[in-house]
Amino acid sequence: FYGEMQCATCHSGYLMTDQQAHNIAIPSIGPGKTVSTNIDFGFMLESGEEGDRFSFRTPPLDNVALTGPWMHNGAYVSLEDAVWHHLNPEAALFGYDVSQLTPEMQATVRMDEDVIVEILRRLDPLVAIPKTISDAEMDDLLAFLDALTSPTMADLTSTIPESVPSGLTVGGLLTAPE
Repeated sequence: FYGEMQCATCHSGYLMTDQQAHNIAIPSIGPGKTVSTNIDFGFMLESGEEGDRFSFRTPPLDNVALTGPWMHNGAYVSLEDAVWHHLNPEAALFGYDVSQLTPEMQATVRMDEDVIVEILRRLDPLVAIPKTISDAEMDDLLAFLDALTSPTMADLTSTIPESVPSGLTVGGLLTAPE
């Protein structure tokens, strides 16, 4: 993470994010904000800069093991697959397995060659050179990410208040007036 994989280049600081937008060649799923084109152009829609097309903000890694599906659009249902994607984004994009998505989401995936070429043309140089790690190193990396996840976050039922500030109770069934 902090060594040759250079994860900490973007996942840095207190929140484990540089708060910057990067294009790591995530498959185009869903329309994003541009329903008319059915392509999610990412941060470009906020910045107005063509160079930000297909870039998305680096997410913080706090409790990352619990925040799936991963990537801005839920492209990966496995944290391990999301990490593998970072190591070779081009191969991951070309080899993306749409079967991990629900049928409704599968119908929104844009894997046509012109979209893929456009995404890869703007690939962030930080991830452009493929990296390889062993299965043991991947296990260590996933253990590190798991360590960023608070064990108390898995079950938050103890944090549900008995009532809201207005005094209305929380939980239970609401019944319609007779």
